[in-house]
Amino acid sequence: MKEQLELLWELQRIDLSLKKIREERERFPREIKKLDERENIEKEKIQKEREKIEALEKERRQKERHLSSEQEKIKRAEGRMFEVKTNKEYQALLSEIEAIKEASSRQEEEILQILEEIDELKKDLSKREKEVTATIEKIEKEKRKIQEKMEQDDGLWKEQKERREALSKQLKSDLFKLYDTLKEKRQGIGVVNVKKETCQGCFVNIPPQMFIEVQKNNSLIRCPNCNRILYWEGDRKSK
Repeated sequence: MKEQLELLWELQRIDLSLKKIREERERFPREIKKLDERENIEKEKIQKEREKIEALEKERRQKERHLSSEQEKIKRAEGRMFEVKTNKEYQALLSEIEAIKEASSRQEEEILQILEEIDELKKDLSKREKEVTATIEKIEKEKRKIQEKMEQDDGLWKEQKERREALSKQLKSDLFKLYDTLKEKRQGIGVVNVKKETCQGCFVNIPPQMFIEVQKNNSLIRCPNCNRILYWEGDRKSK
């Protein structure tokens, strides 16, 4: 029975390892998805800032074209001054030229303001791009770690499954069936270690005489409280 209990204990540890791998297989894709979302958010922030600069550049070009057009009007108006015949026409033309010049002056001020805003935004964008690049590098590093762990888990899964199959063949069928039943009913744990007269499955103290028998690992003993199979691993730390 001692050999059977040792095999059963190893089987339990393998099943816990497989359970952990299953949980990681479910969790890792969600974590990668969250990292992808974080990365996209960072990229979108930069893209919005670039679009804002592009919009201002477009507005600047439009104003510059309009300013160029207004300046052409001034030249044409000034050219007509030699053609006017009356003082009234001359004054009207002067007023027209002055109005165009005032509008052009406002356009120039607006263009300068836009240029200043673009300059500030470009400085901020340069800083933000460096920050985002660093953040994305960290995110990519986290993703690579997860992907590497997934690959390791795949190899470990195969190895553990093969070992589990080998162990199950060495166990007595009734003992293996009992273990499987308990495992299903007790959150994946059918065999538990005992420490300081305490079942490590339900953390309830077991009778002193029972603890003495458990330490021998010579017979099938089950916890009076949770019904799990008890195993004595000695003074080693449970893995």
